[in-house]
Amino acid sequence: MKELSDSLVEGPAMWFPGLKHDNVASVGLHVAGIPVRKKVVVEFGEPARTSTWAVVPVTWRATFPEALFPIMTGKVSVSPVSKDESRLTVSGMYEPPLGKLGEELNEAVMRKVAKATVKELAEQIAQRLGNAAKA
Repeated sequence: MKELSDSLVEGPAMWFPGLKHDNVASVGLHVAGIPVRKKVVVEFGEPARTSTWAVVPVTWRATFPEALFPIMTGKVSVSPVSKDESRLTVSGMYEPPLGKLGEELNEAVMRKVAKATVKELAEQIAQRLGNAAKA
C-alpha cells in the first residue's frame, strides 16, 4: 500500500496516462476498438495522505473548443481493502455545457461517454501505479 501511495503522491507524470510536460493529455474511450480521444489540460491539486490512503485532486478541461466540453473536477485515490489488496478510485463530476441542449445531450449520450472515459482512465492509472510500485 505504501508504494502505491508514494507513487500517487510523488507526481502525476508517473501515473496519469500520456501526460506531457505542459500538462496536456488525451482522455477518451474506445468504441468498437477504435480510440476516441480529446486533448485536455490537466490540473492537479495538493495531494493528501495518511499512513493508509492517498488522494490527489484532478481537474481537466478541453483544449479546443472549450465551450463545447464540460470541465471535469474529481480525484484519484488509493486506499487499503486488506493487507494484500488496495482500491483505486477515480471519481469526478461536471456540469454539461450549452445550457438546456447540453443537459439533454448529457442525458442521451454524454453521461455514458463520461463514465466510459473515467473507467478507461482508471484502468490505465491502475496499471501505471502498479508498474511504478513494483519498480
